[in-house]
Amino acid sequence: MDIILKCVRINNFRSIENMEVDLGAINILIGQNNAGKSNFLRALDVAFNGSRTISEEDIYIGYNEHMSRNKKAIIDLKICPFNGKDIEKSFSDFWTSVFTDKWITIDEINGSYVGIRTIIEFDIKKNDYVIVKKPIIEWNDSIETSKVGKRQQYTSDMYDYINNYYMDAKRDIITDIRDRKSYFGKATSKVDLSEEKIQELEEKLNSVNQEMIDNIAAINETNESLSKISTTMGSSNSKVQIEPLTRKIGDLHKGMDITFKENDTASFSVMQHGMGTRSWISFLTLGAYVDFFHRSIKEDDEEADDFVILSLEEPEAHLHPQAQRQIYQQLDGFQGQKIVSTHSASILAQADLDDIIHFKKVNGKTLAKRFEKSNYQTNEIAKIEREVINTHGELIFSSAIVLCEGITEEQALPIYFKEFFGVEPVFLGINIIGIGGQNYQTYLKFIKEFELKWYIFSDGEKAAKKSVNKAVKVLTDVSYENLSNVVVIENGYDYEKMLIKNGNSDEIIAAINEINENENYYTSYIEKLNGEVKTKRRKTDKPPCVLCGQDIYEDYVEEVEGLDDDETKLYRCMISSDGKAKYASTVAHSIVSAQEINKRFTKEILKLLLQIEKDFGLQRRSEYNDIESFGETEGDC
Repeated sequence: MDIILKCVRINNFRSIENMEVDLGAINILIGQNNAGKSNFLRALDVAFNGSRTISEEDIYIGYNEHMSRNKKAIIDLKICPFNGKDIEKSFSDFWTSVFTDKWITIDEINGSYVGIRTIIEFDIKKNDYVIVKKPIIEWNDSIETSKVGKRQQYTSDMYDYINNYYMDAKRDIITDIRDRKSYFGKATSKVDLSEEKIQELEEKLNSVNQEMIDNIAAINETNESLSKISTTMGSSNSKVQIEPLTRKIGDLHKGMDITFKENDTASFSVMQHGMGTRSWISFLTLGAYVDFFHRSIKEDDEEADDFVILSLEEPEAHLHPQAQRQIYQQLDGFQGQKIVSTHSASILAQADLDDIIHFKKVNGKTLAKRFEKSNYQTNEIAKIEREVINTHGELIFSSAIVLCEGITEEQALPIYFKEFFGVEPVFLGINIIGIGGQNYQTYLKFIKEFELKWYIFSDGEKAAKKSVNKAVKVLTDVSYENLSNVVVIENGYDYEKMLIKNGNSDEIIAAINEINENENYYTSYIEKLNGEVKTKRRKTDKPPCVLCGQDIYEDYVEEVEGLDDDETKLYRCMISSDGKAKYASTVAHSIVSAQEINKRFTKEILKLLLQIEKDFGLQRRSEYNDIESFGETEGDC
């Protein structure tokens, strides 16, 4: 690949009002549904391949804006010479001959480039939208400031040697190979055989065709019935009949099928397979065709080259995670520049951070941002890849992320969220992730890079607060106390202490009994705890032993700061070896079911929910309309 599509600018196309995206050899487009990824790929398809379905629906319309036929959509492409790693100053002789001076802009300082402007505008004479091409002779800071030349058509070589293969999410391999206008249909219609060989093969096809007609009664009888059309139309020479097979080599695609055979079983059409297999075959077929086309060009002219762009939507569709990892590796091996949209954390985990472009929609407008790897140290990149991408890659598809201490909060907070708003947080694109108290900084750097909304819900212990404050100050230069999106549990409590001090002991004990399927489980636990030999010893103030002179020690029950004896016992049960993960969700469900409404949320959890409500304009459940007026009760922490 001696050239590369380096930059794309889009103005007023579908959901994209104004966008500029720098591209590399591999580009992974990520983001939520309807963020604009498909519209970006569609824009490339229009720019390279044109479209017969352009309409006013392809023109971006802002909020409260009325459609005007004077409004245009613009797609600008910047193609640069490329050595496989870096941008070069000038095009090779071959590509200079392909583009010619009609399209090449020579820039001695920044390097030569080909700028192509595609304009979608309304043509009064045709009473329809049309596509106009113009060369960009000055690629300036924006679409508005760039200068274009007169209307120009692609050179014939540009059509031959530059190909953008767009494969949308609705792909179906059987439909594609039978379509003459598809990449495969075009390839099979151009058969590189001698006239003698074509004649020989077509004679065989005609012979088999006729033999099938003669021997299959249903076809024969139907053809006899169809022959009556000739009489009706008054033509003695015309003939209408069903033909089982195509008679022309150039029409082979019409009857093509793909079969699947496993071990010694009979072959059967891939149409009988699921969408996952058919989708995968679509990509593999495309890859094979691209390789075939490249070889064909080289066989005709060793000095020639081709430029391929693979614009692929959701290659992982209908595939299980292991297959998703495989298909990415296969796509990576294809010829050409790849621009791939995905919702797969498995694919994201395999991509280089430099290749990731995040799409999001803000106030109805699509925005895109590439991960700037150069902004980070090598060790920071390694931590992001290890601790974020490979562990919680799904967070990049979120509209907001709530970072919390661990698995307990990760399980519990969504339950409080659903109780308050009546909907799961994930349905709103809000992910709640337990990351451990020492990883905030790594996650926040990654989140900030893509300008995602974020929150922190942290324990109030000294070490936890220190970790939160350090991470927050690195990113914001502000202490966490001054940020409404950071909630730290008061009084130095952790999550379990917070619940106990909120007066939720009864709900917690009920949940513990429920999960252990024994209404007396907690009572038995306390009895066992009281009966155990104390493991903690401390020196007393008593005088040393008169016989041996050693200090006097005593057994004692280790106290938990801030809790009385009963609370301490409940706390120990909650944080026992498997308690945190075991009890978290059941305890949360029990608490939100409390009869007293002011016991369903601690004030810290409520603070987090109210902030999310404010930021996203959410509607809480009606029974919580007056919840801000909760008084400071004895149980409040």
